[in-house]
Amino acid sequence: MRSSTDDVDIGRLLAWSARPRETPGRNEDLHRVVTRYLDEPDFAAAVDRVFSGAGLDLQVDGREGIVVTARHHSLLRLHVTDIMKRAQPHHRTVMGAVILAIARTVYPEAGMLDDPDRIAVFTTQSVVDTLDRAGQRLAEAAADDSDVDESLVEGWRRWLDLPQARPNAQRRSTGDRAGAVNRMCKMLTEAGYLNLRAETDGGTWTARPRFRYAVAALTEDSDLYALVNGLPDAVDLDTEEGV
Repeated sequence: MRSSTDDVDIGRLLAWSARPRETPGRNEDLHRVVTRYLDEPDFAAAVDRVFSGAGLDLQVDGREGIVVTARHHSLLRLHVTDIMKRAQPHHRTVMGAVILAIARTVYPEAGMLDDPDRIAVFTTQSVVDTLDRAGQRLAEAAADDSDVDESLVEGWRRWLDLPQARPNAQRRSTGDRAGAVNRMCKMLTEAGYLNLRAETDGGTWTARPRFRYAVAALTEDSDLYALVNGLPDAVDLDTEEGV
């Protein structure tokens, strides 16, 4: 039978899940409820039922803490359109492409999603290069009158319309390609998925294990799953996928 203490600690787990940058090693209360989940099967089952009712998938890790991802039908699931409500549709399209390219750059091989010890390091410029290659391929395919979705091509034209970053610029622009990637990396850092490691190459970032959990969970029922898990030369664009 579930006790009132169990109910309180389920609430604590839910509250801590909204603070993804916290880890058990840095907070005693988070460490306590994570330990309860890992060590007490009945408590863990009760937690899973509550989170499942909200349409949330839960991963609890002794080092990373609580990683929550929303299923496609969950009322708590966020889309690019939710995060960037004031942006123009073409701008949201570019940001959606950037998210996909970050995932593709961090996990260039399918097996990397299954490696809990992988420390993925990437740069802003490497993501820009991934997007440039994908955009150029689609532009060439469209020019050859291939059977390519015109809306997809138009989305990538928006990326190619962004200017390249100026060499040796004294200030970083948010309106060029590197600036768009850097902005999204900062948003993912604030959400607890990335860490800023250095300022070289427009920014050098490390992906936290929770990013691996999120990419795997949120792509297994979508076209993005095919992108991250083995399509070496293709980038799909779907601005309605969650992050």
